[in-house]
Amino acid sequence: MKREFFIIASAACLLVAQSISAAVTSAKPSNVVIIHVDDMGWRDLGCMGSPVYETPHIDALAKTGTLYTSAYAAANICTPSRSCMLSGSQPSRHGVYTVVRNRGKKEHWKVTPLKNNQFMPKDFPTLGTVLTAAGIANGAVGKWHVGGASPSNGFKEGYLGGYLGLPIDYFAPFKLPFLPKNVPAGSYLPPYVRAAGVDFLERHQKERFFLYFSTYLPHDQIKNKEGATLTAPKEVVAKYQRKIAAMKNAGQDLQGHSNPVYAAMIEETDRSVGAIINKLESLGLRENTLVLFISDNGGVSQYTSQKPLRGEKCELYEGGIRVPMIASMPGKVAEGKRSDEPISGIDFYPTICSFMGVKPSDADKVDGEDLSEVFFAGKALGERNLFWNFPSYNSPKNPARCPRTVLRRGDWKIHHRYEDNGYELYNLKEDIGESKDLSKTRPKVYEMMRKELDASYERFGAVKSLPANPQYNAKEAEAERAKLTPETLPPAMTSAQAYKLLR
Repeated sequence: MKREFFIIASAACLLVAQSISAAVTSAKPSNVVIIHVDDMGWRDLGCMGSPVYETPHIDALAKTGTLYTSAYAAANICTPSRSCMLSGSQPSRHGVYTVVRNRGKKEHWKVTPLKNNQFMPKDFPTLGTVLTAAGIANGAVGKWHVGGASPSNGFKEGYLGGYLGLPIDYFAPFKLPFLPKNVPAGSYLPPYVRAAGVDFLERHQKERFFLYFSTYLPHDQIKNKEGATLTAPKEVVAKYQRKIAAMKNAGQDLQGHSNPVYAAMIEETDRSVGAIINKLESLGLRENTLVLFISDNGGVSQYTSQKPLRGEKCELYEGGIRVPMIASMPGKVAEGKRSDEPISGIDFYPTICSFMGVKPSDADKVDGEDLSEVFFAGKALGERNLFWNFPSYNSPKNPARCPRTVLRRGDWKIHHRYEDNGYELYNLKEDIGESKDLSKTRPKVYEMMRKELDASYERFGAVKSLPANPQYNAKEAEAERAKLTPETLPPAMTSAQAYKLLR
């Protein structure tokens, strides 16, 4: 009897073991998709309160996940932002501080900025490096702009991206060698980019994969050397011309979202997001894929309003670095939630490494924090230092675009200006528009933030000061700054008041 019981029990255990093994074998692997959009401002989505822009696919993504309202780009302009996000490293480690080079006349630089690396060093490790080494399929689709060619820096695949962050023309014929060739004249670029993203998902659906899907939209409207204006399809622009006119006639507040071309570019961005999410769903991969949506920097005030935030792209005030951000994975990330947890694109690298079970190529170069418990358990990280270092010139005549470093800790944010070694202190909870400098009236907080800033300079190996520029022409430089129209600051507003604007 005992022998029979043993045989039956052993058989039962074997069946259970086989069942577990089969379940593990048949379980779909966990994947990651980063959707990186270009120059999208903090409130440039329906779910972030825009009364004009239509973003149904992104809004739906937010409903299936968590919308982070205190999320930041890793830098204030695209190339360093992307380099920091894909590597998890501060600019002081890879040397990418701005786009291409320091700008403006050298005679207008009061201090000598650090030399800038146009692209990340080829041997600098990225997510592509560690995932390729682990045998995980990975690819970059769309805007690249962190290397001379795509793929590079460890990525296995790369499509429709290269050395330039702008396509020059959104309509064919495309002039850049890495964009589609032999396509009908007048063809619009975004459908080709999203088709390449969909194709990547199709080809790798039975593997573990990481897709870096990077749109060229909604990049600001720029006139290139040929005089062509970057824009969107005429029918979409016309739709927003009618909508904006009707809202104005009805006396509705557009809240600064009144450019029909930019609105059309936002809608086209949304269509690309929809194509990626719909493909994940049709392949049955949605529930086992972590989707992260973020912008590479803040919006451009010439085309969209950043209010109640101060500043815009290229600046380290909130309008230049605070961006819309969504994390979504049905059943794993809380759905329909809003979080005010301060997080940054620089945190994506360690988070994805943790999520996909791989170790960073060089842990000493990883400056971000693992957000796994933030995303999947809703836990707070507690007070920590978020640090942005910009020892560069973007526009010498604009003090906000001259060398500076900022640090956020809790509700407090400190700015350090390299040119005059001056400081600004703001309480973001009470003044999200950074309009009241408290550096003279809150001495204890100021000293604490100075210490944290100094510690961060040391931790990241960032320069604390820059030498005076011997070629500086003070008279000429000051005359140029005098021409600058002072920025109209948004009204002082608490976070709670600002978030009432968000729907």
